[in-house]
Order: sequence, then C-alpha cells, then structure tokens
Amino acid sequence: MKLLRYVCCSSFGVLVVLFAFTLSAQDLGSYRVDDAQRQEAHNIFHSPLPENIPFPTAHPEAQWFPEAGFGLFMHWGIYSVDGIDPSWAMIKNCSWHVPRDKYSFYHDEGRKNYYALADKFNPDQYDPDKWIAAAKAAGFTYAVLTTKHHDGYALWPTKYGNMNTRVYLGGRDLLKDYVEACRKHGLKVGFYFSPRDWHYPGFPAPVGFYDVDPEVVREKIYLHDKAENERRFEAFYAYTIGQLRELLTRYGKIDLLWFDGVDWKGVDDTRAAQTLAWIRELQPGIVINPRWDGVGDYKTTECRPGVLPEDFHLGQWWEACNIWSQGSWGYDKTERFKSLSWVFENLVYSRQFGGNFLCNVGPRPDGQMPSSYYDQCKKLEEWMQHSKASVIGAGPTPGVEKSNVPITTGQNVWYLHLLPKFKETPTLNVSRRPKKVYSMRTGENLTFKREGDKWMINFPGQKRTDTDDVIVVAW
Repeated sequence: MKLLRYVCCSSFGVLVVLFAFTLSAQDLGSYRVDDAQRQEAHNIFHSPLPENIPFPTAHPEAQWFPEAGFGLFMHWGIYSVDGIDPSWAMIKNCSWHVPRDKYSFYHDEGRKNYYALADKFNPDQYDPDKWIAAAKAAGFTYAVLTTKHHDGYALWPTKYGNMNTRVYLGGRDLLKDYVEACRKHGLKVGFYFSPRDWHYPGFPAPVGFYDVDPEVVREKIYLHDKAENERRFEAFYAYTIGQLRELLTRYGKIDLLWFDGVDWKGVDDTRAAQTLAWIRELQPGIVINPRWDGVGDYKTTECRPGVLPEDFHLGQWWEACNIWSQGSWGYDKTERFKSLSWVFENLVYSRQFGGNFLCNVGPRPDGQMPSSYYDQCKKLEEWMQHSKASVIGAGPTPGVEKSNVPITTGQNVWYLHLLPKFKETPTLNVSRRPKKVYSMRTGENLTFKREGDKWMINFPGQKRTDTDDVIVVAW
C-alpha cells in the first residue's frame, strides 16, 4: 500500500492534507479470498433487494431478546495492552492516556506503533469461564464480545487477512472458550463484529469522526472513479463475508450479532438487507443490531442515559449500551468502575421502557478481568437474589404518569424502583386501591394511605439502601 499526499487550499485559505490510497489487485495479499468465497459474496452482493424481511425477526428462537434485560459487553483486543480506546486511539484527538500522535492512523510511525501491540498481546491468563460465571450470578442474561474491532485484529484464527490469532497467537481461537462458557452458564452468545477494517489494504481513511485539526480534511477520502471504488468495495465485501461465514458456522448457534458500521465512503448501497437475509440463512434464530447501515432487529442508544431511541414506541426492541469503567470502552488501567447506583439507573431506565442495558467492561490484556469487576458482580448477585424479577423478564411501565418513580411490571404486580438518588415519598397516581404493598428485598408489608388523588407509600428512610429498593404493588 502506498500513501500519497496532496496539498490543496480550502476556501478559508487553510492548508489541509488529503489522503488517498493506490491499490492494485495483487496488493491485497492475504486479504484476497478464494474463488468459492468470492462467488458467494458476488451472489449476495448482486442479489435483488429482499422483500418483506420482518424487523424485528419473528423467529421463535429470537424472542428472548425483549425480555433479556441485562447484557455484558466486553471490548478486548490488542488495544488492551496499553489501556487505550479500541481503534479510536488511532484518530488524532481521540486518544486517552497516551501522547497525541503515538498511534495516529495518519502517520506511518503511529500505525506501526499501534499494530505492534499485536506482538505484545498475550492472553496467557484467559479464563472466560470465570468471567461468565460471575456474570450469570450477577443477573446478566447475554454477553457480547468483540471478535474484531475497527483496527482489524480478529480474536479467532481467520484465514482471511494477517491481523488475527492465526498469525500472532499460533492459531489460538479465543472465541471458542468464550462461546463454551456462555453455553455452560446459560447466557446467550453475542458476537460484536466491525465491518470497518482499518488494516485492510486501501480502506478509506477514517477521517472526520473526532478529528478537529485544520490540517486534516473533514471527509473520508475515496476514489472519485465511482466504478473503481465500487469494485474495491465489492472486493472488501467478499473479505468481510468470508470472516462472517466463519463466525456464523464454526461455533454452533449464535444468538446475537452486533455490527458497528460499514463506512466505505462513496458507496451508497452497502447491501445491508441482502447481507442480513444471508445471515439469517446461516443462523435463522439470530438477533441482529442495526449498525450495518441502519438495518436490524432493534434500535440502539450509546452512552446516552435517560435518552430513548428516535421514533420510540413501547413494544419496540431496543438496547442501551454504556461504559461501566471510569475510562474508555477497552481496558482501563485504573480498574475503577462506576458506582452500583449508576448500573441500576441505566438498567431500570432501560427496563421501564422495555429496553435492555448492555453494560461494558474491558478485560486485562492477559485475559483476566479486573478484580473490581468481580466485586461489583458480587454486589449485583446479592441484589438479584431478591429483586431480579423486577428487571429480568419484567414488562414495561403502565405509564410514567402513574408514579413518581420508575415502574416495571409483572403478572398482576407493579415494581416501583426507588433508586439511590430518590429521597421523596413514593406515590401511586391511580384511583384503585392496591391489594398489597411490600418491600421486595425483605417481604415486609408497607403501609399506604390516600391523600388527594394519590396513594402515599410509607417506606422509611432507615430501610433504604444504596442500591435499587423495589416496592411491589399487588393488584
């Protein structure tokens, strides 16, 4: 791959640097696919737009998702070695805890530094069984592990490309043990997979996401020859389909596929619907997120607590994801986690509107989880022992106006969630009288009385905890 630089003058007289890549067919090297895989990808790529694909999927094996409640997200890869943000540390002004240009995508030395982390990535203490056992006890019902982030490093020995465990870890398959652990402990198996791949020869430069430097153009550069750009995208598509086929055929049933952006500048049609139809042929009961160009079974929000998806309506499948540690999505060297009250706030908010909360942690580069992860999971386990039913499998609110606290629902019961920040008297804004009101943690009956058009529930301050105190209202 040869990097060419062109200097031009913007309308404001500021010099900017444009990046373009020259690439001939033979330059693909190990990223080329064999004839059979190329033909399969060609058939998908040029197939007509599928008609009447149901979103969300109606497959009976996928109906676990809207009641799942609580998912464990794990960002783990070569970036974990230096405790930097996954892949985005390569974008200037998007690096945490590292010098400005140490891993810059735009400089040969920076890219070299970043990909040299693959030589240092040695998960000799990898024990996903321990990860998932703790997650199960803590109430998590599904897990999502990064199989490949934007940097292109794959955690399995894919035969496509040269940035993977086949090349760097002697063929070790880090996904196999993860999948087995999920199945052993009863968690649904989720794979994160980035269709973006910044290590792929000629991938359009990822400029414009966070970069604010005036010397770098604000658009991802692509070939202005549209036909040639499409041809190169189709070659990249074949490589991507090859990796996806491996993920979807080597490990048995996969419950969730979590995409994270296609992003090939200059290509208007990324074949999202055709790709998802093909995925369902391989995995009929799979749930697919909407980050292959906006097509998927559910909507997502990211790091936006208290914000619903656009065009939200009750009954819609959706998921909120956020970072549990104090740092970025990957491994945080401080190993400090946000408080348990933060977890409950995110989880309860999502559940009251029928969504799931996907809570992210970054394992250490050696494959261990931070000790703080196990500490937090233990505290969650203690809470789940008495109040799990109020969030896992619970239904959405009967109406936010019906109480001054969040409500989730069960069979003939409402669950009122008194989060740590709530210091008022919990109320029910309904006319009918409850049959019974009691603390979910202790089973103790609670007194309540009518004042005006509200039922005031007596939950003394000394009975409050620093978690989510749930009141059960039986009808």
